[in-house]
Amino acid sequence: MAFERLLTPRNATLLVVSLGGGIIMLKARASAAKQKERAVGDYSVSVDRSGGGV
Repeated sequence: MAFERLLTPRNATLLVVSLGGGIIMLKARASAAKQKERAVGDYSVSVDRSGGGV
């Protein structure tokens, strides 16, 4: 059958690696969003938002 050709050990490994990478990326985004939330009264400016110098 054609399905047997699709599920080779190589393809299964690539599938698992790609899914794992996607999960890690989602967790990293969630972590970054959580760090962006600031406490009330915290008026600090992140480095990318600071004006810098001329």
